[in-house]
Amino acid sequence: MIREKLVEYAKLAWDRKLTESTGGNMSVRHGSEILITPTTVIKHFLVPEDIVAMTPEGKQTGGLRKASSEYRMHLRIYEKCPDVGSVFHAHPAHATAMAVMQRAIPVNTLPEAALMLAPITYLPYKMPGMDEFADAFNEGLEMGSRVFVLQNHGVTAAGKDIEEAYAKLETLEFLAQIAFLSGAKPGHLEIPTEDILLFLEHVLGRKVTDYRSDYWFK
Repeated sequence: MIREKLVEYAKLAWDRKLTESTGGNMSVRHGSEILITPTTVIKHFLVPEDIVAMTPEGKQTGGLRKASSEYRMHLRIYEKCPDVGSVFHAHPAHATAMAVMQRAIPVNTLPEAALMLAPITYLPYKMPGMDEFADAFNEGLEMGSRVFVLQNHGVTAAGKDIEEAYAKLETLEFLAQIAFLSGAKPGHLEIPTEDILLFLEHVLGRKVTDYRSDYWFK
């Protein structure tokens, strides 16, 4: 069932235009295995048999196809974050445009976005699929970020399960669209931080003292 669910949400991401052609890769932690979408397959046409099984060390143990070339990023996130159960990497048009322009996506524009996405980490360009690319995530993950904007590449969202990882991806793209349409940018047309904190404390039921909207790494 977990393979079917991963396929369903990977197809949903493609159908919702959150990624293009064969772009993007999605995974889920399942027991001692990592299940991940294969390389060079249009997500709309995925079937459960396409899903690749890997060990946390990167050895392929199942699947008829070859794992996504960016599997190292997925394995690194799972290694660093016991709370993460699923990772979605994709190339949504508006968020990727912001990544190309190296513009921050104003997360405090919408209260729900601040709750779900912050802090967003912005990473400099690294060649996809390489160890150096996976290494770039380390510091942001350690500081609690689970959403990443990758310069000239795309975005990555991690969640406790497939639903949460997907929801973060779609929320990030919606937020980027709103920024394009409204002209919002950090400090302009955003909700004041004190009001964001009040909202977070109301929803979370606790005082929030460590809120940050983003991190930038060069």
